[in-house]
Amino acid sequence: MNKDEHGGSCAVEGVEALEAFRAVVGFLEEGRAVALCTVEETSGSAPREAGARMAVPESGRPVGTVGGGVLEARIIDRARVCLGAGRGETAELVLDEAAEGGLPSRCGGTVRVRIEVLGAPRRVVIFGAGHVGAATARVARDAGFLPLVIDDRDDLLAPLTAEGIPTLVAGAARAVEVAALRSDDCVVVVTRGHAHDERIVTDALRGPVVSYAGMIGSRRKVAATREALGRAGVPAERIAGLRAPIGLDIGAETPGELAVCIVGEIVQALRKAGPSKPA
Repeated sequence: MNKDEHGGSCAVEGVEALEAFRAVVGFLEEGRAVALCTVEETSGSAPREAGARMAVPESGRPVGTVGGGVLEARIIDRARVCLGAGRGETAELVLDEAAEGGLPSRCGGTVRVRIEVLGAPRRVVIFGAGHVGAATARVARDAGFLPLVIDDRDDLLAPLTAEGIPTLVAGAARAVEVAALRSDDCVVVVTRGHAHDERIVTDALRGPVVSYAGMIGSRRKVAATREALGRAGVPAERIAGLRAPIGLDIGAETPGELAVCIVGEIVQALRKAGPSKPA
């Protein structure tokens, strides 16, 4: 890249880096792991200089570039191997087809690229944006989770959205569908009414086995919901795995206290289950 006396090259590279960093944030917010590939050093003839960056998700199109062509294709392949292994590496590639192990290129230079693996934070999908749902989203975020709050009341979702907490608008009938639950999600059902809770729990327990599923409610309400789940054909083992009443029993009363006991139970369940084992 040609440089002018006003540092035009640096400005372009700064914009490209910002694009890659924004892509990383976007992928992580979607719950997708991503590899950040950075050109650390070059020698001889190379397509990009040190500082060029590219974000490579587990699947889908990368954002940014470290040089294009066969070099970039090789880095994308290695980045996805690193994502599968869960650890990064530093790759040094020779752009010379005559060199041992070199790429099919005649540039003649070498490029060293650092590949960093950024694991996606685990999602806590919260159905209900009332006092308890909102407080749980904030505590979950502070605990290192990625909260997602789903409700059909825009006025309750707006403050959370303003705080940078992801939200989706949907009623009980479509809430689980729009959530697109995954096996490593944690599900918290704290809606404004028993009928909403029952519909969402039923739909959730018919889907993929998640890492944690809990529902708020009195023991009488919970017993009635379990009976309804059985009548709806939900497998007995899924019903037994439902954490209800939700949260650690610490005598919580206020929304903030309930949020602490809910997130505390999630942490406890995940620690006991170990990595990648549904609770």
